[in-house]
Amino acid sequence: MRSRNLAWMLLVIAFSGASLAWLVSAQTIPAPPPPVLSGNLPATVVIPKGVTTPDQARPFFDYFSWESFIALNWPNVSGQNGVPNQPGTPSVFQKTANGSVLVWTTYKESFDLFGQGTNRPPAWNSNTLPVNPCQGSRVGSPLLVMAAKGGELITSPPNEAFSVPLIDQNNNYVYFDILFNQDQYNFIRGADTNPPSWLYLVKNLAAKEPLTMPTRSTNYPASGSVQGSIMLKTAWRRMTSKDAGCTTSPLGASCRYYVTQAQVYDSSSKTCSTVPMGLIGMHVVQKLKDFPEWIWSTFEQVDNVQLGTGAPAGTPISLNNGTNQPATIGGWAGRPAAPVPPLLPANQRKPVQVTRYNPIPASTATLNGTFQKAVGGTVWRYYQLIFTQWPSNPTAFKTFENQGIYPKDCGAAFPANGVTNVSAETYFQSRNDAQGAGGNSCMSCHYRADQADFSWSLLRGAH
Repeated sequence: MRSRNLAWMLLVIAFSGASLAWLVSAQTIPAPPPPVLSGNLPATVVIPKGVTTPDQARPFFDYFSWESFIALNWPNVSGQNGVPNQPGTPSVFQKTANGSVLVWTTYKESFDLFGQGTNRPPAWNSNTLPVNPCQGSRVGSPLLVMAAKGGELITSPPNEAFSVPLIDQNNNYVYFDILFNQDQYNFIRGADTNPPSWLYLVKNLAAKEPLTMPTRSTNYPASGSVQGSIMLKTAWRRMTSKDAGCTTSPLGASCRYYVTQAQVYDSSSKTCSTVPMGLIGMHVVQKLKDFPEWIWSTFEQVDNVQLGTGAPAGTPISLNNGTNQPATIGGWAGRPAAPVPPLLPANQRKPVQVTRYNPIPASTATLNGTFQKAVGGTVWRYYQLIFTQWPSNPTAFKTFENQGIYPKDCGAAFPANGVTNVSAETYFQSRNDAQGAGGNSCMSCHYRADQADFSWSLLRGAH
């Protein structure tokens, strides 16, 4: 009996010691700093001493994601694509009207590179396209030729990547766009005087694989340094009279979306229309020197699958009917039966019921509240970070083609699975549904495009 009591005492002491060690560890790791409103993209992830696990590091990667999101949504200097206006003056950001031209909205679209046929893609600061199905000014306003995250050209099937379309609760197709910053665009476009450097051509791409995109130097934005490659993927839905203030001109203060007058190409009728489109999802993917497998951040508008905090009564939900019917399995119900084209007329469509299968991490949700308060007064308070994914051991890399195994050979990706955006990976939220698409996370899917430095848009768009 005495030995049993002694054993219990030792167990309690051990448990107490472990708890004390955890408390000491938790106390030695500072919280992320207060948000900074700046138009300068952060150059690296600042991880304090004492952080020893990816879970402990998550808030600092999430902080990096939010700071990047703010910088990208900074108002842009007129006539200079991708250049923030007065990046050190927070009031410039805070007073920017909804629908304004922003840094990221002047990035070059995938169609600029891969939709120009035999023509040379335009130079970075040229906003004239040799091939343009929708004529008129496009500066800062998207040309939405895809109802597909994975499609690149007008002739591509308008479906989500490796899947089928997404139809919102107003029975409209969700449209997608892919954009590149200057470093990545110019790397793919190549030099005018060096045709073998034109990587949008398959023959040149194949000769250069495996590629390494431009990588941001740690001293950015110091003079002469490289910003590094940035890829964006955006999801849009059409604004209707149900979206308060989102169809007026100017946009009303009640509008809960970043809205732009986009040119939308209908591949069935081969016509364009200018309609108000609201941003419902955004992937931000950045290549840093310390993270050659990129850092993957994904954001959504807060009313995608349930009403965001403080939403007025009657606020529409973009991708959910506000009930638990039909019940979803894997985060969706009512998926269209087949890919398109042709785009179906409205009377032949049915809205897809979408729920969030992979919950937002608790620490991420907490940081969202902090940043939403910091950007209060702007439309960006209605957006939230869903996940940040990064290589926790960047030196552990072996290409997929050389029998690399995910996640350990993909820089030990963290989180390994379940990193999905309901507006862009609707049907691949569960590992079971995503088996045929490389997995249910950004890095697991894009690992299979590692020959093109994780860029499916380049691998599939080159012609």
